[in-house]
Amino acid sequence: MVLVEQFDDAGLRDLTRRGDELGVLSVYVNADPSEDPNLAAAAIDLKNRFRELQRRVAEDGAFERGRDVATALERLWPQIETLMTPAVSGRGRMAFAALAGDWTLQLESAMPVPNRLVLDSGPFIHPLLELLDEGRRAGVVVITAENARLLEWHMGSLRTVQSMENEYVQAPHERAGQIGGGPAGQFNTPVREQRKARERERSQRFLDQVVETAVGLAEQHGWQRILVSGGDAFTEAAVSRFPATVRDTVLTDSRVLSGVDDTSLARMLTERLHTEHKEYEQQLLTDVRDAAGTKTGVLGLSEVAGALNDGRVAHLVYDPEVRYVGSVDANGLLYAGEEAPAGTQVTAEPRLTERLVERALEIGAWITPVEGAADGALTEVDGIGALLRW
Repeated sequence: MVLVEQFDDAGLRDLTRRGDELGVLSVYVNADPSEDPNLAAAAIDLKNRFRELQRRVAEDGAFERGRDVATALERLWPQIETLMTPAVSGRGRMAFAALAGDWTLQLESAMPVPNRLVLDSGPFIHPLLELLDEGRRAGVVVITAENARLLEWHMGSLRTVQSMENEYVQAPHERAGQIGGGPAGQFNTPVREQRKARERERSQRFLDQVVETAVGLAEQHGWQRILVSGGDAFTEAAVSRFPATVRDTVLTDSRVLSGVDDTSLARMLTERLHTEHKEYEQQLLTDVRDAAGTKTGVLGLSEVAGALNDGRVAHLVYDPEVRYVGSVDANGLLYAGEEAPAGTQVTAEPRLTERLVERALEIGAWITPVEGAADGALTEVDGIGALLRW
């Protein structure tokens, strides 16, 4: 299997362009062993979905095609069944297989994916796109009084980028003695006061160093989010030190995570970032809707297709549950519905969503599928819009 984090835009573009005369089977499996170590329940669910697909194929009115599809599915089943082996580490597993052709692609991810099994004329890529969008790189800063770890979270996996120690330096001299002024039974000495002041100064200086390092690493590694965890003592103090230009990208987690093993830490952060991503998606829908009113965004399939044709789209947002249709001309220009200019030779494209995604990848636009967009902030435009470069 290929790790999803090794799957680049070129591979994704190639996948969107693939097709097959009998169809392409797309399989997504949530293989989380935490509650089902042997993946028995997941295997049963996959088998049930496969049987339901076989039943629908058998009821297809085109007898010859139905028979060929059924034969191809039987041939592919042993390969698909291997997705459920406990020996594979990925919580999310994906496979794309041509029924008539000889190409297949299997991917795995540390992040889970929803169980899906789809037969279409081309790959069903939208859960993969959702995974890639949610799994984009994030910085993680775990701070204690003694040290800090700066990690990178990507697609559910963690790696340490840098460790920092808060070195203690013994003061060259401390004035001994006892003075009053404290509560009854407690004595405040110059030594204690000096030590506390020195500790505060040392902590503040260390936080400054950690934040400065985190900002530099974010720029170097392309972190679009930075999650800071330092318990009640250090979380907010660290966040307040981030420059205003990046503070909107900083997330907080006040839990004490310093003693958590890396496997558990990766899972905890994945869950935290999943929650943040859902909030981000809803805010993105609002931003796209509001941008349309200031000419920095567009709404609706027709406007989005036109902006993609012009290369103006910076961020494409759409509802993966909506099947957008249209046409493509000989130059690759996209048209919504039946909007092609009179006299233009076009080819009907029932899978226009994939062509929209393909075009967005070609021009380097960001892509965010948002389930339910057509029932939420973008209801009136069937859940599709875009932020523009100009």
